[in-house]
Amino acid sequence: MARKSPKGAFLKGVWPKGILLVAALLVLAWLGARPALQVATGYTAKQLCSGLKVSGLPEALLWQADLLPRMAVMGPLRQWLQAGVRVDADGVSSQLLGVHSRAYFEPGAGCTLHGKPSAGPAHLTGNRLVALASPAGDGSLGPVLDAAFAEPGGRNTLAVLVSHRGRLVAERYRAPVGAMTRLQGWSMNKSLMATWVGLQVQRGALSLQASAAEALLAAQRDDLAASVDAGLNLGHLLHMESGLDFKETYAPGDDATDMLYRRTAAWAVAPGRGQAHAPGTHFSYSSGDTNLAALIWQQSLKGEDYRAWLHRELAEPLGLLMVAEADASGVQVGSSYAYLRGRDWLRMGQLWLDAWHGRSNLLSQRWQRAAVTPRPAAADGGYGRGFWLNSGGVSFPGLPSSLFYASGNSGQAVVVLPEQELVVVRLGLSATGADTGLQALLEGVMRELAGPRPSPTDYNEAGHAPE
Repeated sequence: MARKSPKGAFLKGVWPKGILLVAALLVLAWLGARPALQVATGYTAKQLCSGLKVSGLPEALLWQADLLPRMAVMGPLRQWLQAGVRVDADGVSSQLLGVHSRAYFEPGAGCTLHGKPSAGPAHLTGNRLVALASPAGDGSLGPVLDAAFAEPGGRNTLAVLVSHRGRLVAERYRAPVGAMTRLQGWSMNKSLMATWVGLQVQRGALSLQASAAEALLAAQRDDLAASVDAGLNLGHLLHMESGLDFKETYAPGDDATDMLYRRTAAWAVAPGRGQAHAPGTHFSYSSGDTNLAALIWQQSLKGEDYRAWLHRELAEPLGLLMVAEADASGVQVGSSYAYLRGRDWLRMGQLWLDAWHGRSNLLSQRWQRAAVTPRPAAADGGYGRGFWLNSGGVSFPGLPSSLFYASGNSGQAVVVLPEQELVVVRLGLSATGADTGLQALLEGVMRELAGPRPSPTDYNEAGHAPE
């Protein structure tokens, strides 16, 4: 009988163990990469769903200007990601290497990731508003707008609108975007949220002293209530002074991407990180703060559908066609997910301008002036209550210190120059690090239009600037 080779016996015993070891390492690597894959599929499903079904933009444009540039870190996997997308009447699914995400669409509610949105009030599901007129001419601002739409690389300007003394004086879009296209404001939703809170505070239905811990207890999250400082309140959240240990970074698996693309309740992420500082002592820009503020604001509605409230209290009086999307728990994602037409964003800017001057019958001067007052915790004076500021030219050198603005990812901005009676809206899908051209746009508008204040007769009897 032939004798077995010791080497052969050794390999026979080691080979299965080697296979198991390699398999285990592959599983561990996959598990480590899983959060990044969830972010990639979640972002893809959500942005495609809202871009297609809320904004009505072509899928090719969304891939070219939004999805593919922001997935550059994935290299060749981007092709697999694109191949794993399925669009249907009810939403968008995205799959990559066994990881699956789905965004569900409901008319009037927009798209919700990881869960179906409620249908909401029937009267909000259609477009009940009169279509806007054709875009106005650019007037003396033609060359300024030409420069804003120039393409030095990755700027991708989609819309620019300017109002002066309450009148629309310039409006331009890049096809296929038009006057009826609802565009995502990203973090401009934070300025909206501050305004929605202000309306409730004015009515006595809410207070800036509202306790975050009590809101979390009401949401049946005792664990989260125990992890936040007992003194943490709504004002701290709107001022970005919560002290919560939430990091506003956007690498896959970081707090912000985890919150927006992996979780069903965006408002629960920041309090789950615990306290890093005492409330009110430290400024740290945080989308997590705003989403927790959204929970408190929504609880103040006492069970009313927040979309019905927005329609009655804001959209109908101002003539807005707005979609403010929720997370899978049903709470509006106050950090990121509001879609409005260009003129709607301009109307919001005009509301803030009118309130600053004390001539709005919706929002008080007291609230708006406080919202654009620098906070001591923001050492550079660059932030107030849901708004970015230009104290001492910190944001836009050479422009008025009274300037304040709503700012969103990818170059979204609604800029208010109250003393010059100007509102400037710039919307786009700018690549990371690209020059959005906003500073030059504002300088050009100022150069052409800034002048003395209008007389009171330039405003209508309701107290709003006319269109």
